[in-house]
Amino acid sequence: MELNKTKEFIAIIIGVVIVVLVILGFVFGWFSGMNTARNGGSLTKSAVPAGTVAPSVGATSTPKGVAVPTVVTPAAPGATTQLRVFNISADKGVFTPSTVIANEGDTVHINFTAVDKTYDITVPDFGLKQTAAKGETKVLEFGATQSGKFTYYCASCGNSATSPNGYIIIVPPQGS
Repeated sequence: MELNKTKEFIAIIIGVVIVVLVILGFVFGWFSGMNTARNGGSLTKSAVPAGTVAPSVGATSTPKGVAVPTVVTPAAPGATTQLRVFNISADKGVFTPSTVIANEGDTVHINFTAVDKTYDITVPDFGLKQTAAKGETKVLEFGATQSGKFTYYCASCGNSATSPNGYIIIVPPQGS
C-alpha cells in the first residue's frame, strides 16, 4: 500500500514538473519572439538593394515612389552625417512617396500627413509609430543607426502585408 502511494506521489511530481517546464518554455519562447529586434534580430529588415544611393534635394532621376528630400544639411558643424527631411502622405490607402532613402548615420525627419482619414506610420525595427488624424501632419524623426531595407506600414489599417506600406532604406557607408 505504501509503495503505491509513493509511486502516485512521484507521478504527480513528475507531471507538475512537466507542466511547469512546458509553460515556462511557452512563456520564454513567446517573449523572445516578441523581442526579436532587441535581441539583435529584425522584424522587417532585408538587404539594401545594390546600387542604392540617397537622393539629394531637387534630384530628378529618382525611381518612381522614392521620396526626394526637401532639406539635406550637415547634422552638426563639421559633421559628415546629414539631416534629411522628407514629406510622406497617406491617402486612399497608399503612402506617397512610399520609399525613403538615407545614409547610415543620418538623422531622418519625416513630415507625415494623413489626407483622407487617420493613418499611422509604424517602423518596427526602429521602435517607431506616429499617428496622424485626417488633415494632420505629424513628425517622425530618428537616427539611421543601422543599414538595411526596412518595411514600414499602417498598423491601425492592418498588418505589413495587408495595409499601406513602404520602405526606409538606410545605405551603409561606402566600402562596407
